[in-house]
Amino acid sequence: MLPASSMDASVHAVVPDAYAAMGWIEEFSELARLAIDEEDDEVLRARYENELLKRAVYLRAAGLFDVVEIRHPALRAMLDDAR
Repeated sequence: MLPASSMDASVHAVVPDAYAAMGWIEEFSELARLAIDEEDDEVLRARYENELLKRAVYLRAAGLFDVVEIRHPALRAMLDDAR
């Protein structure tokens, strides 16, 4: 087991990365809701989808979609088509 001071240093080094990752996931989730819910303005919906897919590239590379299942059929199809 690592000494407490070594553990603290390694945990503190990871925390900023964890917060950044959570920010990307929160943005992805919000953009997904906006893209799915937008029915009136096709230009706005396309903008949300474009931003969503930009973030999906990084989240896929980080392995998020290996451990999280996208259950919304339209969102899942959108992400599958973007591969």
